[in-house]
Amino acid sequence: MEQTPLGMNIPSKTAFNVYSKFTTLRKQPAIAPLFPASVHSYYNLTEVKMNRLGRLISPQIKGKKDAACEFQDNKAFRDPWNAAWIPKLLALDDWLLKGDLHHIVFRKLALHRTIQDRLMNSNSPITQLVILGSGIDHIGWVFSNECACFELDIEPMITFKKKLLPTLNQKVHFNDFDATKNALDQCLKHQPAFHSNRASLFITEGFIDYIPKENLASLLSQIKQLNPENEWLSTHFDRSLLSHNQRFFFEIGVQITGEHLQTNLRKEQIVSIGYDNGFALVNEWANIPELLDEQSIPNEAKLNSIEQKVLHQKNMNGCSILHFK
Repeated sequence: MEQTPLGMNIPSKTAFNVYSKFTTLRKQPAIAPLFPASVHSYYNLTEVKMNRLGRLISPQIKGKKDAACEFQDNKAFRDPWNAAWIPKLLALDDWLLKGDLHHIVFRKLALHRTIQDRLMNSNSPITQLVILGSGIDHIGWVFSNECACFELDIEPMITFKKKLLPTLNQKVHFNDFDATKNALDQCLKHQPAFHSNRASLFITEGFIDYIPKENLASLLSQIKQLNPENEWLSTHFDRSLLSHNQRFFFEIGVQITGEHLQTNLRKEQIVSIGYDNGFALVNEWANIPELLDEQSIPNEAKLNSIEQKVLHQKNMNGCSILHFK
């Protein structure tokens, strides 16, 4: 039985959009060293599976036992993630939504470095990661060798993600979860591997823009009730700080995918909701230079146009990473 192209099957088009942009940007020579080999390994391997599942290479591959060998030996192979038109697509994206390329790399870098710090810091109580709306992201797979990781998402997304994973590491635990319908504490209490007596870092990357304000407050309340030492790491995007054109293109892009943005919340509102539910803001970041030594960013003259947009342009207005305890 032939498969439908993967782009038609993926449960979240916005998750695929972030995945495709990041896995393309991470290969740029000046951007690649910012991320460890484990991150590149995840995307290299999932790209191969993404292509095979989506039949983007050869419609003749129909799940034969030796399909993987046929796939790798196919001389007609053309990796769509490295295609010549990709830079043009990225340039168009940056023109429509100036700063978006910077934002994609920035948020991945900020999250990775903060998670690494919390896990490696001897004074940190964190021993578990819980990723809400995990999508196709690498966090659970990359950090599963360091701690137990729990990825929560809707069931179709979980099924899709399991097909992509390079290996199903036993420390990655998947849970069917819909923030508008399910109670977080009940979801985790039914997960035998989750220990509420251990402090966890809850991650909401690109998640809180898609749930109602009251659901966010409920989630944060449940996180603190599970364990008062639990921490929260989140992206935040204040759309009111975008220009009229930028906001239009962003919001229309989400509508096209069939997904729905919730009421726009300012950073002050997010901080207030967190405070009301036991969370205090301890750190925030808004640009790549805040995460790196100045010496580690190459001279602009040595960068190609995409690298310049990522490393030397300001982030999109209103985009930040917030860490609460």
